[in-house]
Amino acid sequence: MSKLVRRAIIPVITLLFIVCITILEKTKTNTTLYDKSSEIFDSISHFTFTSPHGVKPSPNAETPPSHQASGQSDTDKQNAEHEEPKEEVPDPCTIKNPLNQGFIDLRGLSAMGNEMKPLPWKSRGYDSGKNFTVGICSNPFKQSHNELNEIQDSVNSTMIGAYYVDPATNKYVSMGEYSSHPIFRGRKLTLTYENGSYCNAYDSTSGARLRKSTILTFTCDREMSAKASVSYVGSSNDCTFFFEVRSHHACPTAAKANNMAAAWIFLFIFLAALAVYFSGGLLYKHMKASRKENRVASKA
Repeated sequence: MSKLVRRAIIPVITLLFIVCITILEKTKTNTTLYDKSSEIFDSISHFTFTSPHGVKPSPNAETPPSHQASGQSDTDKQNAEHEEPKEEVPDPCTIKNPLNQGFIDLRGLSAMGNEMKPLPWKSRGYDSGKNFTVGICSNPFKQSHNELNEIQDSVNSTMIGAYYVDPATNKYVSMGEYSSHPIFRGRKLTLTYENGSYCNAYDSTSGARLRKSTILTFTCDREMSAKASVSYVGSSNDCTFFFEVRSHHACPTAAKANNMAAAWIFLFIFLAALAVYFSGGLLYKHMKASRKENRVASKA
């Protein structure tokens, strides 16, 4: 193969690679090649099998009354107006920022990112005189506990999301049932646990006894060497507890892309490179053969 052809192959392969990467970036992550091919096939079928003048009704077909057709169209319009677009249901312990569409995955701080083994986070209460244990999107208990003898107010121990030990009774006090659905409140990412053990406070309107709850706020910190740092902020009437969680897991990242689509793209690049290589070789052989024929013809 000549030097000219060899030099031309590398730029062509590079150009194909850039084009494929651009297509991959512009393609949505939730759109697969199968969906794209289905859309193309549907479009081709529509233009191929649909008559430009529409389908003529058979002479034996009955024509519905005009008022029925108008009523049906009105019903379709009403259904279309009331039909709401389906929202994507995020995975547990994940969320997409509604302001900048950044994807945040907190599963690395929970049992989901620890082979479903409990991952408790300790936090010192300082002036409160308590030491807290918090689980993120999961239960922090490493062992099972007797709800009657070890858990205050006999709450479900498997649903506890945060707790502390009461020094007076030596029992675990639930600070709320864990939740795996973080919520953005403005620009702040929060996770709320509710329905814990009873507080020494009552609702002013209903008179019902209140239960303990916990609010976790997450702050993005890319410079931390540790996974996370859970800090106790304070409490309200020893009933609602506030914590700040600093972690790089609270920083927005790219959602998981379609690996199969990427594999198909790279396969396409490889096949294109092979096609360019062999076509260049065939072109070179053809040019060489034509030169020989011209030389033979000139000598004759």
